[in-house]
Amino acid sequence: MRTLTTLAVLLATTSLAAAAGNESFIAQVGAANNALVGQTSGNNKQATIQAGKKNSAVTSQSAAGSNTNESGIMQIGASNGAAVGQTGGNNSQGTIQVGAKNFASTSQTNAAGSKKNKSGTAQFGYSNGSVVGQTAGNNTQGTLQVGGKNSSTTGQTTNADGGFNSARTGQFGVGNNAVTSQNSTGIADKTTGPSFTRPGGNGGDNTSGVLQVGYQNNALIGQNSAGSGNGLSARSGVENNSGAVQIGGKNFASVSQDGTRAGTTANAASNDSFVGQFGWANGALVGQNGGNNSQGTLQFGSRNSATTGQNATDLGATNSALTLQGGSGNNALTSQVTTGSSGLPSGHGGTNTAATMQFGKGNNAVTGQDSTGAGGFLIANNGVANNAATLQVGKGNYAATSQSGNRPLVGADSVSNDSFVGQFGSGNGAVVGQTNGLNGQATVQIGKGNSATTSQANAKDSLNQNAAVTFQAGRHNNAVTSQIANPLSAGINGSLIAQIGNGNQAAVSQTGMQNMIGANLQGTVQVGNGNYATTAQASAANVANTSVTAQFGSHNVAVTSQH
Repeated sequence: MRTLTTLAVLLATTSLAAAAGNESFIAQVGAANNALVGQTSGNNKQATIQAGKKNSAVTSQSAAGSNTNESGIMQIGASNGAAVGQTGGNNSQGTIQVGAKNFASTSQTNAAGSKKNKSGTAQFGYSNGSVVGQTAGNNTQGTLQVGGKNSSTTGQTTNADGGFNSARTGQFGVGNNAVTSQNSTGIADKTTGPSFTRPGGNGGDNTSGVLQVGYQNNALIGQNSAGSGNGLSARSGVENNSGAVQIGGKNFASVSQDGTRAGTTANAASNDSFVGQFGWANGALVGQNGGNNSQGTLQFGSRNSATTGQNATDLGATNSALTLQGGSGNNALTSQVTTGSSGLPSGHGGTNTAATMQFGKGNNAVTGQDSTGAGGFLIANNGVANNAATLQVGKGNYAATSQSGNRPLVGADSVSNDSFVGQFGSGNGAVVGQTNGLNGQATVQIGKGNSATTSQANAKDSLNQNAAVTFQAGRHNNAVTSQIANPLSAGINGSLIAQIGNGNQAAVSQTGMQNMIGANLQGTVQVGNGNYATTAQASAANVANTSVTAQFGSHNVAVTSQH
């Protein structure tokens, strides 16, 4: 009933093994079970328990030195396989397999100093696979698989100047796949040269959690927090945190996090990401670089797609993004950049905030935010704050929002671009572009086939406020608003367009000149069928233009031009 290989017997039971400080225990109940153990250089401990039929376990332990290699394997069922390799001490791992044809491989090497590699794998079911690789210590991972044909791969790497890697994977169902890669390495201090040139950049901490419930869900997590350089060129890794929850079938999530900050202090900034997918065939792509980035993606339904890209640098501020999708075939793309450049003084980037909410089918939303500061001589340009919110309820709506800008003489986030787009119905389109702050706009579309385009530009030294509101209810309404504020003014360009009915069109263009103190103001209200209104205003010599157009009925045409 028991099958013990010759090598296991020699190493585990002879007095030679005991004298070297190796400890091995093997218990087998059943038929045709195999256990192979190799221990060298002492301070190795392992226990293997097998109950069932045709289970196989291989354990190799070596070079523990003054530290300890520890391994435990339990197999209950048939044709389960486990392989463990431990080198260098400070390694501990436990593997539990209950079921049939499960496979687990664990490799642990070169834990330095007091740093430890820790791994735990539990498999319940059939044909589940787990592969774990840990190098240089400060690595912790746990894998739980319940069901059949689930696959989990975890790779963790540090060095003497790295931080901590922590990964958790839970899989419940059939055919789920999770891959997690974590790297936290640093640069050793120099032993020669002036003291200020010696310190090296340190690695930061990586933390990942993946939960999969259902079938054929896929999650790919890549986290890199690697320090570089020495002295004044030293850069240390940021903290990366990722959580992914997939409940349903054939969902896909990919998260990539990377970044460093100047100096020898790790975790000075962080990338934070959460992806929640509930349904079928949803896809989420997340890329975060540089730290001070946070994003959350929630998907309910099927075939929804969300892509989020965030980049922040040492002279940048923060990026924040939220994407919420409920329904089918919705698409959301969010891009955020906050950065700056050195100078006397340096220019700093501003804060970007975006929220996209989609409920329905086939809605599309694109949001681009760039707050880039520019250093200069005596005067720097600092990034503005960009805030955007998009709400789509219905089918086939499209919204695109682009916001950017920087300003001199004021700090980052001193002024802002603010945008809201709300679409209720089908086939509505909205395009918004805002530059250099002090721009505010809101677009609300209710109905079918409405189109709205809003463009607001402000000079970097302008004190003017652009404000635009577009409201459309009905079918095939069109509204175009363009406002350019003048520099050094204290007025406001204000635009309001409200269209209710069918086939209404309104186009407004307002321009403020250099010497304007007043404001261009226009309001257009159209209710009925086939109305058309165009308003163009350009001011100079401290003159304020004001225009009001109201049309009620059918086939009305109004054209207003003021200089």
